[in-house]
Amino acid sequence: MIDDKFKGYMQAKTGCVVIMAGSGSDSEHILKITTALEKFNIPYDVKVCSAHKQPTELEEMIKEYNRVGGLVTYVAVAGGTDALSGTLSFHALGPVISCPPDAPNNSCLTNPPGSSNGYIGNPVNVAKFIAQMYAGINPEYNNILLNENSLKIKKLKEDDKNILKKLDELKQKSLEKK
Repeated sequence: MIDDKFKGYMQAKTGCVVIMAGSGSDSEHILKITTALEKFNIPYDVKVCSAHKQPTELEEMIKEYNRVGGLVTYVAVAGGTDALSGTLSFHALGPVISCPPDAPNNSCLTNPPGSSNGYIGNPVNVAKFIAQMYAGINPEYNNILLNENSLKIKKLKEDDKNILKKLDELKQKSLEKK
């Protein structure tokens, strides 16, 4: 079930992600997560398995990832009553982030004791959080984070230099419409 390439990422212990979706209908949401992960060069695997309809298969899948070991974060993508994040966070050895496609769905926040999932509603923020989690052991993630922050600060400084000019332009456009 786990291909050899992804097993290698897991065993490298530099940080990777398994996205577990409760349904294939969540593919647009998953795409947002994977696109953001790619920005940080974070390897990922994607599986679809319903905690409600396939509990045995889900537990076997989790056990297989646990046997491989390594530094793995799981992202649970499930809406509605979201049994996936609770089941995943109870059985998986790595941390679990719930990122429901119907955010702000808070059903995953009421998981019972022993199901210790975190919650990030914005799929783009999932990747940055994971990069931050592993930046201390993975210099590539560290460098990408520092570069991203530097670019954002540069943009803010440019905005600061140009804000009065931009406000004048907007004011002028507003007056022309009247």
